[in-house]
Amino acid sequence: MSQTGKRLSPRVSLVVIAALFLLPLAAAWLMYSGVIDFEPGDTRNLGELVEPPVPVDLDGLVPADPARDPTTELPRHWAIVHVVPADCGPDCEATVTALRQVYVAAGRNQSRLRILLLDGPTDAIDAARLEAIHPGFLLASDGDGRMLDALAAIAGNVDPAKHTYLLDPLGNIMMLYRAGYDPNDLKKDLKRLLTWSKLDEQ
Repeated sequence: MSQTGKRLSPRVSLVVIAALFLLPLAAAWLMYSGVIDFEPGDTRNLGELVEPPVPVDLDGLVPADPARDPTTELPRHWAIVHVVPADCGPDCEATVTALRQVYVAAGRNQSRLRILLLDGPTDAIDAARLEAIHPGFLLASDGDGRMLDALAAIAGNVDPAKHTYLLDPLGNIMMLYRAGYDPNDLKKDLKRLLTWSKLDEQ
């Protein structure tokens, strides 16, 4: 039987294995020390990053159902905050339904996520209509208007109705999705956050 190739000697094999192990470590050290100038690309978030994150006061929220108080349910959870306009027509209902689907898509991470549907100081939220879409929604009115004012400022001092915001477990608005956004963008951002962030476990 003819030999079609030569085997590496044990010493050469050991050198190759050591090089494969050590080269990535050396490259990492060189980038860390600044010898290799490397900067990561732009962030991959699809929503508008709020920089710096804006803390919001939840104390003025008046729950539609006293048994579901957002002031106690939202802390230590990631929360989608959507401002429902006074006249929640077909487009509004479609957005709210899409938010339900985002929640469903969170799968085993659903316990880490809340969805707050918020109306203004004087608008009466149609709880039965919204709960028919998803009974897990948190429904509340902004009694003193402070949270709505903060959301409007984040959106560029425009009416916050129809926009969607992402609230982190520390009580900061850190992402904005403007009216007409693709709910899949929110779903993808949330998937990354729920996979990598441990803020809600602190």
